[in-house]
Amino acid sequence: MQHRIANRLFVLVLILLISGSSQASPFESLGIPVQKAGLMGTMVGPGSTPDSERIYINFRQDGGKLFLLAIDPDTGTSEQFASPAGTGAWGFITGPDDKIYLGTHEGPDENDSGRVLVFDPKEPEKEIQLLGRPADSETYLWMYTIGPDKKLYAGTYPGAKLVSYDPATGDFADHGVMDESQKYTRNICTGPDGQIYLGIGYGRANVVRYDPKTGKHEAILPEEYRRHEKQTTASVHQGVDGKVYVSAITVDEDGKTGSATLVAHDAGLSVAENPATPVNRVTLKDGRKVGNVTIEGTYELVDPEGNVEKKTFTYKGAGSGIFMVSNGPGDIIYGGTYMPNEIFTYDPATGALTNPGNPTEVGGEIYSMLDHHGSLYVCAYPGSFLSKWNPAKSWDYGREAGKNPQGFGPLGPGHLRPRAMIHGPDELIYIGSYPEYGIHGGSLGVWDPKTDTLIENYHRLLGNQSIIALVYDEKSGRVFGGSSTAGGGGTTPVEPSAKFFAFDPKEKALAFARVIDEKVNSIRALCQVGRIIYGIGNGDTLFVYDIDTDEVVHKRDLGLGSVLDVSIQLWKDGLIYGVASNKIFSLDPNTFETTILADYPGRIRSGFAMDDKGIYFSDRAELMRYNWPA
Repeated sequence: MQHRIANRLFVLVLILLISGSSQASPFESLGIPVQKAGLMGTMVGPGSTPDSERIYINFRQDGGKLFLLAIDPDTGTSEQFASPAGTGAWGFITGPDDKIYLGTHEGPDENDSGRVLVFDPKEPEKEIQLLGRPADSETYLWMYTIGPDKKLYAGTYPGAKLVSYDPATGDFADHGVMDESQKYTRNICTGPDGQIYLGIGYGRANVVRYDPKTGKHEAILPEEYRRHEKQTTASVHQGVDGKVYVSAITVDEDGKTGSATLVAHDAGLSVAENPATPVNRVTLKDGRKVGNVTIEGTYELVDPEGNVEKKTFTYKGAGSGIFMVSNGPGDIIYGGTYMPNEIFTYDPATGALTNPGNPTEVGGEIYSMLDHHGSLYVCAYPGSFLSKWNPAKSWDYGREAGKNPQGFGPLGPGHLRPRAMIHGPDELIYIGSYPEYGIHGGSLGVWDPKTDTLIENYHRLLGNQSIIALVYDEKSGRVFGGSSTAGGGGTTPVEPSAKFFAFDPKEKALAFARVIDEKVNSIRALCQVGRIIYGIGNGDTLFVYDIDTDEVVHKRDLGLGSVLDVSIQLWKDGLIYGVASNKIFSLDPNTFETTILADYPGRIRSGFAMDDKGIYFSDRAELMRYNWPA
């Protein structure tokens, strides 16, 4: 009897296990839309044998780790070398030991951020190796210089520090913060006096001189070059004469701006009468220069007489990180990647992925897209660069009329990262942005698609806050929006709380701007259902605003973690759907209750589009879909 019971229990457990394992995951990978990698830097360095040279190209990617490509300039053959850490590296230099060093930027994995990597051309079989992290607080190593002590010095973010690595001993050192109020030590070079010079920003420009012998540093940029509002950062470079030069903004007595080049000397900085040409690192021993390297696999060699030889190379990329996903013309899913800035499409009917190219002239990423009668308007960082693309026509980018995509250029003051783009009254296009580096106060731009011109730009509409979410209510004629206290890169917020606002296009002025919740510093998503606007603050705080009564009728924390930017949307079943850091959820507009539909086993990096098949989002370089239940 006990034996039969045991057998029945075993069969029951087996049936449950089998039935459980047969349940299909609601998540489906749709592929990697963009296989190209991002170009971070090019330089000439030593090869594997004495006196040999290689052209080194430094690539970033989010589908895998960064890699180096080494090209033999004589034979044109190339080799690709993998890294164990880092998705990308700004720092890139040949060290005093003839090894190639890289300094990584922030990445998703534990060993990605602020690391020093090395490649030894004499031991290529070891590929790229991880050396360590000079400062636990720093996520970016921007640029290297070699000091008089043969150490590698680098500037950092977000602590505006100076760090070093000694190739002879393997020791790291953190030399401290170079400017207490700033975040970036972006540029660095070594002067003929043995001092290390750093260009600092992006809020208030500075140049700092560091003495490796004493460990002391001092600010040397004169006040007259720091007080102009556009002088948010300083750029230092070394000339072919060995001297250190600084690019600066000047302002005359009438307030007219200009530019000047300063030169470093014992007393500080002064105007350079005859500045030398900057040092370049792309010249071969025979005088040929490397020019115009592209992510498509082409480069040029230019001889001293100016003759150009066009060359090609190949590489294998693991995929570019997807920055945003959107619905668009023709029931197609559209998206864009970051560094490189590439647009892609996915056809739900056929499963086909396409990657036609970069629809702009900037290398960052597309922040917003809008379908306008079959044409897709795209707006990208930096500069909130606006373009228009008709996917039904052949690809031929340019700024001239008739080009497709047609680029229109940056939107103007207060526009750097164009987070929101919607249709407003008369089908005018409203664009809300974060401002430029070092600046507070984003803009609301109004674009006329009939003439393809910017007809209005409300610079600093909300004072020191950025505009990052928008909806348009046809009945009232108002554009409603949400702000962020964040400013441009390198700034610190000067106001504690974000604002919910209404803009009146007829009056060309704010109708109101209010703090909904003092703890909310970013209203990142808005959705309108009837006469009600639903907003998400700080990624997890829901507020419900009644347009007719002009009241917030409900407010609560959702407990979802962090809802992504511009990632809630009404679906035809009457529910609002959204994506959070690892959740797909729905929101009932009638009861305000949220339901978690699925927990994604990875991390949702960006969103967001919907169609009859499901909800589209990204995980690093991979396009994913949450499939609606059968």
